[in-house]
Amino acid sequence: MSRPATAAVRLLTGEREPVRLATTADILLHGLQVIDGMPAEVGDRVLVKDQADPTQNGIYTASAGEWFRAADARTTRTLQKGTTVHTQIGSVNADRVFEFIADEPAVGTDAITIAASVSPDIADVVEEVEALRDETQALKDAAEASAGQASASAAASAANAVQTTADRAATNSDAVAAAAAVISAQAARDASLYGKGIFPTTAAAIGFGVAGNGAITPGSGGANGTFDLAFTGGTGSGAAGRFVVAGGSLTQILITAPGSYTVAPRFRFGAAAGRAGAAAAAVLGRNVDVGEYFWTEVSTGSLGLFNVGIGSVAVDTGVRASPAEIVLISSKIVGPVPITGSVGGTMITNDSVYFWPGSLSTVDEYLATLELGFGAVPGTAHIVIAHVEGDGTLSLVSEQTISVPAGPSSVVSGLSILKPAGSVMGVQRTGAGSWYYTVGPIPNGEVEWFTAAVPVSHTAKTIGAVNGPQWKATFTGEVAVKARAAYTTANGLVSAVGVSQEIGWPTLVNTGSDVPGSYSVIMQTPAPADGYITAVDVGAGLAPALRSFM
Repeated sequence: MSRPATAAVRLLTGEREPVRLATTADILLHGLQVIDGMPAEVGDRVLVKDQADPTQNGIYTASAGEWFRAADARTTRTLQKGTTVHTQIGSVNADRVFEFIADEPAVGTDAITIAASVSPDIADVVEEVEALRDETQALKDAAEASAGQASASAAASAANAVQTTADRAATNSDAVAAAAAVISAQAARDASLYGKGIFPTTAAAIGFGVAGNGAITPGSGGANGTFDLAFTGGTGSGAAGRFVVAGGSLTQILITAPGSYTVAPRFRFGAAAGRAGAAAAAVLGRNVDVGEYFWTEVSTGSLGLFNVGIGSVAVDTGVRASPAEIVLISSKIVGPVPITGSVGGTMITNDSVYFWPGSLSTVDEYLATLELGFGAVPGTAHIVIAHVEGDGTLSLVSEQTISVPAGPSSVVSGLSILKPAGSVMGVQRTGAGSWYYTVGPIPNGEVEWFTAAVPVSHTAKTIGAVNGPQWKATFTGEVAVKARAAYTTANGLVSAVGVSQEIGWPTLVNTGSDVPGSYSVIMQTPAPADGYITAVDVGAGLAPALRSFM
């Protein structure tokens, strides 16, 4: 399920622009203050969900004076049941999605109820829940049978007691398995953040490959276009790439696969007819560094996830997936310029939009984290997503302004901005805060694309090889985005399961129509003694007046 990208689509589907913070307690709707462990700044969007007077709940814009409801969340229509909003940062609420569950509330009069939401279409999580339910259903049946037989005879009761001990042992085994599953889920989540792709062998992954190129000698007389890059010499194989000739000269080299090499190969540009004098040296780099993850085939049709430990040793995490699933699970980091801010950087003063060509992908991706070289004062940055047309021009897909903390290295996490297949991402200064570039050639022979303003339709771009903007982005696949939302729930399951206690079985139930907000995970727990319900999580399909039931 793709996340809507534009304001118009968000309005139609019931998704609001992300908020920077979400409250954890009742607050005064006035003045700058600490929200969820983070200082609110002027202009921050804040989800207010815990007011003693629930009519005050909603989305507000933080201010040094009186707070006002955000422009896209101040009417009954924009706060209706099923409306969702993503939280970017916070000690408790970072990366969480919340949902409005009151039916057509009159703003300022009716109570506005807001609850945490986890999409039910996270297929893997649902399957794990159902599997755990099936495995523990046997425990439920045995417990019920044992209770019915206990009144028949003392001998039967003794036998049931023996069986109960066995059941508990089996339950403990299930708990250990469940905990192991959660550990695997965490490894998969880490892989979505630090994954480096698929390699033919573990040796190729932890070895060296073609990471980029040295300075380009442009040459002349070549046919214009984009061509397949050829590799000769060296020791190793597997590298692939493309090169661009414009005005008869070599302008850009893109490495699409690093391969595995111990001695660097040489580039050949013969695919551009008539080209003469063009040259560049291949630069080797380690394919997967310590702490990063990679996939490799462990059996026919099955890929295993490995982590690189200290000493460049590949460690099997035990996570398995099909090749088709990896595209949606993996992540990539784009941006070759070191993030230093004003230390070694020069302030950007124009309004150009700067794109990294490496952000182009053949599948939908989401911007998860953005790092910028920023000044000592917080500000904002404008994110632009543009589609690359067949003629190389750019057409606007979406744009969004985000808040940026003070630098020099400013990291904005918890983002979830869709970058559709065939699109690139760019960043533009807004004038709020200082953003920097690094003077000199862009590292690894990479280039930048830029337009004088936000592209509209078939806007021509300029290619540059020097003075690279200081921004670096992490893009994740769709499954990775959903795994982030599910991870909090999975983490909670560890404390509920433990390793030496009887547990219940989770059941995925629908409490209304077939929409994400109408699903809940209910823990059903047989117990040998009285117990107390301390919390019940429900989907938006149930009435707000629900309290408890037995």
